[in-house]
Amino acid sequence: MPNPTGKNGHPSQDPPDDEKLREALLKYARQGLSREHQISALASNFKYHIRLSSLRKLKERLGIKASVRTQKLSVDQVRQAVVDVVERDPAQLRGPAFIKDQLRLKMLFAPRDLIRQIMVEHYPGGFEVRFPGRKNRRVIRVPLRASGPYYEISSDGHEKLAPAALRMGGVGFSIYAFKDKFTDALVFIKVLPDIRSAGAGGHIFLDFVEHTGFIPIQLTTDKGSEVGWIYAFMAALREMYAPDIDPALYPFHVLIKSVHNTVIEGFWRHLKEKLGLNLKDYLLRGRAEHLFNPHDPLHEPLFYWIFSPLIQRELDDFADWWNNHRVRHQHDKIMPSGHVPSHAMEYPELFGALDCRIKVPQVAIDALRDQISGEEGPKSQFQSWPGLTAEFDVYACRVYEEIGEPTLTMETGWDVFVNMTVAMTVA
Repeated sequence: MPNPTGKNGHPSQDPPDDEKLREALLKYARQGLSREHQISALASNFKYHIRLSSLRKLKERLGIKASVRTQKLSVDQVRQAVVDVVERDPAQLRGPAFIKDQLRLKMLFAPRDLIRQIMVEHYPGGFEVRFPGRKNRRVIRVPLRASGPYYEISSDGHEKLAPAALRMGGVGFSIYAFKDKFTDALVFIKVLPDIRSAGAGGHIFLDFVEHTGFIPIQLTTDKGSEVGWIYAFMAALREMYAPDIDPALYPFHVLIKSVHNTVIEGFWRHLKEKLGLNLKDYLLRGRAEHLFNPHDPLHEPLFYWIFSPLIQRELDDFADWWNNHRVRHQHDKIMPSGHVPSHAMEYPELFGALDCRIKVPQVAIDALRDQISGEEGPKSQFQSWPGLTAEFDVYACRVYEEIGEPTLTMETGWDVFVNMTVAMTVA
């Protein structure tokens, strides 16, 4: 039948330009979103409504090969990529699913069965180490509830790399993090010299608000010594920027025992097993091989100059993986499961949730920063590494350039440390 109007039954659309589409589709692929979720994201972000067949044609036209089927990596390519990742896991605590996620973040797509086969061939001992029955530990599970992202954020500190844990003459690192209850997203994580004093806690909280631009409806912490200013800041900001939320019904800050703060406490186990033990092994090389001398005045500041940014980079990479990995599906879970944390954070409406973020302007953060700096001390007082002065930083940068600026990683950190100490001693 003739169609004089020329319309084919599909509504007219104004699609975004190819550059924006390519950027969005690569982002979705990196997040591991299903094709259905990619279509929903395109509709939400660009008001661009397409079907599965159109999505496939769009990827072909843009030259996006972001799946096992389209990328078609050879077995040798996958093997080398898997070996490169597993070699950075001396403790052998990262399984095939973790390795697959790591490859996906590098835009390398390989089937899990092939990854597992390669790991069985090259690293068979790791499977015995990761066997659940070997650990014989009881996990207490508590049903959790939240209305959406930032309905409740849990925060806590982690000291498995602290001086008492390393026993290297007083040097070490503490970690503090904020984790969203509804999405399971890690919204802020930082390596710090002090996470216990009240002044340190206040500055860390302001760093979190400054980094994200938001506060939650409720912050949940343990009853540690660092929460005094955090409690006061949450009270002030909630009252100022969410006055309609009744604190009697929705408290701004809940203090509980550490063992009950399961949202963040459960996360520390994953961090320890998939990253922390490896970091500890790298750091303890300095003690085992007698490379670090706590009595040498150059060693302490140089240790922090080299390793504090390296550990922060490892934490940032871990947060990137965590927020873009697919959470294990739990049939009886009330909140989302089987999802990608960053996807749930970005599109809460797809999960039947409310966006509970409370916007905080920079001027408010600056005012609170001035207040705590006047009463407790400036941020630098709590977040400067021992001995690592501005003068030493300039000196270390110059020496680092003189030895040829070698690549700095956790694997090479102590080699660079030795070369720089020799150069400093000769100078």
